[in-house]
Amino acid sequence: MIPVVSQIVPRFAYRVRFAVATDVGRVRSRNEDATLVAPEIGLFCVADGMGGHAAGDVAARVALEEIEECLRGRSAQRALDAYAASADLAARRAVFSRLRDAVERANARVREEAAAKSDRTGMGTTVDVLWLARDHAFLAHAGDGRSYLARSSATLQLTQDHAQLESLKASGALRPRSKSRGANRLLNAVGLHDSITVDTLYVDLAQGDRVLLCSDGVHGQVGTESDLADLLTTGTPDAAARRLVDRAGEVGRDNATALVVEIGERFVRRAGGDRGVRAQDLERAGQSSLFFGLEAPQVMAALVAAVEVEYDVGAEIPRVVTSDLVAYVVLEGSLKYPAGREVGAGALVFGPSLVGVAGEGGLPTVQTPVRMLRLRADDFSEVCAADSELAAALFRRLAEHFARRL
Repeated sequence: MIPVVSQIVPRFAYRVRFAVATDVGRVRSRNEDATLVAPEIGLFCVADGMGGHAAGDVAARVALEEIEECLRGRSAQRALDAYAASADLAARRAVFSRLRDAVERANARVREEAAAKSDRTGMGTTVDVLWLARDHAFLAHAGDGRSYLARSSATLQLTQDHAQLESLKASGALRPRSKSRGANRLLNAVGLHDSITVDTLYVDLAQGDRVLLCSDGVHGQVGTESDLADLLTTGTPDAAARRLVDRAGEVGRDNATALVVEIGERFVRRAGGDRGVRAQDLERAGQSSLFFGLEAPQVMAALVAAVEVEYDVGAEIPRVVTSDLVAYVVLEGSLKYPAGREVGAGALVFGPSLVGVAGEGGLPTVQTPVRMLRLRADDFSEVCAADSELAAALFRRLAEHFARRL
């Protein structure tokens, strides 16, 4: 356990408290998980050296060393300085570029280390990275570790496992709640292949929020999402981290690591602020069939559980993420469906997902780089349950949206 008192993080508007708990598990002879805690640059990471592979602990350590070196570097620090000075879209994308580059370089470094020594052949690791700036969390993810965001309204699973089961769910080949009946093969992680897919996410933060980075030894053993939420949100960050690992240890055999970061009191305020959905994005979201005609405060309330995501040209948009049906509101860019229909800013994608219906037809692909707000069906239900008037307005618009599709 590494508890830390509330402290200031450079370029970040809030004080933070954080803690790490880890346990070797019932069967493993060594702990192949690793953590990186560097609040002086706003950086927190968890890596899980892949069990069953040679030198997983070495892979985890080497990957985090490379990520830290990259993000402490001059170009990364300049990108974060620029974002802190002006949180425009270009500055944000520069931060994401540095994050992706750090994980890609970690992948290359692990591959080099594995090639250099025969007893390290095949080693690899998952990584989950949290980088704090202004009012926001930048996240990078590869593998089957997970990142969660806990706030008063909901606990959101932010990342999607890069494993065979989740891939089949995303493609529609399996139902969202399907369970693995055998080995859930890891498809993407640091060190697995010469190239690596790095998922990135951008999340707005507020006082009281908690971000959890954890290995699969935690999320795979704790139980339901509700159980995890209860453990994550109760007590101090160090108590929450310890409870998560202890609960995992009651039934689990694998290494288990939990890193909890709590957003404390705000001590920096900028003129005009930069919290919440940007005015331009709020206007675009308001043009979607889900929100059209609603007042801005209602749209913002409905989007409290939304996560902003970006996809590059050629990417196929998944209908299932984190074992749940999802819908999207396009903020920027364009998508094309297999039948030829193209949609752009303001479009509602996979609207039936919000009422638990998977829908039919092929998945759209990205024509020009897109930014979208992603809503999980479960999170949408929680928002609606908390505000019956808002729920009535949203469901009426969904009904109208479905009627236009008939």
